[in-house]
Amino acid sequence: MPRPRPAYAEPPDSGRLTPRKWLDGAPITRLLLVLNVAVYCVEVADSAGGGSFSLDSLRPVIRPLLELGASYPPATLGEHRWETLVTACFLHGGIGHIAFNMLALWQAGPLVERAVGSARMAPMYLLAGAAGNLLSVAFGWHTRAAVPSIGASGAISGVIASALIVGWRVQGWRGPLTQAMARWLGFVVVFGLLSNLGGGAIDNAAHVGGAATGAIIASTWRRGTRYSATAEGLILGVCGVVLALCIALVAWHDRTDPFAAMTLAERTEFTRQAMRLGRCRDAQDGLRGVERLRAWAAPVTSLRTQVEATCGHAPD
Repeated sequence: MPRPRPAYAEPPDSGRLTPRKWLDGAPITRLLLVLNVAVYCVEVADSAGGGSFSLDSLRPVIRPLLELGASYPPATLGEHRWETLVTACFLHGGIGHIAFNMLALWQAGPLVERAVGSARMAPMYLLAGAAGNLLSVAFGWHTRAAVPSIGASGAISGVIASALIVGWRVQGWRGPLTQAMARWLGFVVVFGLLSNLGGGAIDNAAHVGGAATGAIIASTWRRGTRYSATAEGLILGVCGVVLALCIALVAWHDRTDPFAAMTLAERTEFTRQAMRLGRCRDAQDGLRGVERLRAWAAPVTSLRTQVEATCGHAPD
């Protein structure tokens, strides 16, 4: 009698970064992945450089990023552009930047979301990202560095740190989840430090701020506690409204403020060019735009003197 053929068995998952169907049960992680990639596609379409971004090349790059909501320290402080602390979490500076961040989110996000639920994951992600960007703004103010802050890495550092806390509380410091997340977080920090020593532009302040915020939030989660379906829907709805409101504020500034997507250097050049062409109203408007950004550092006495000598005092 012939022997029965063995049933088909899938090959083992050895060598895979994550098991199959890894995103099952993690709808917020899946949505965040889609949103980040979709926004990056908008960046590529909006950039004259075709998506070849670099924070070192000012003109072809920073303007579209500011239009889409990058956090620019002088504007965040001087013009109270606090909404950009959130919108900047969905912008990226190149294919390598978004690829690394999405890989980290894809690996760590489901661990957190399945462990604590979507209604904890979503607000933690937004708060960690905003807090990371806020620390980046504070660092920029302290160092007088007018460099935009972009990227999901602050929020993802929060996800990794929260996963580390969850792993520690469930498995202890020697548990596999705790060890894996500690290695991820250590790699993010060390890579950022070494990259900047080599002339890179990694936003380490955002990483530290996001990780600290994620760890603090995770330490408040009570084990075994789940939100009701109604509470979960309400929390996720509030997160969606906050994100939509931040996007709407960015769009409103773009539409109503001609200087919204200009850096300090560009506003200064606009003002000087207007003076040379005798466009006094534009020069005075430009001066006010410069002074709003310079309010965080020092007054622009020399530029104001030039504008007043050419065009007189600007009306309040």
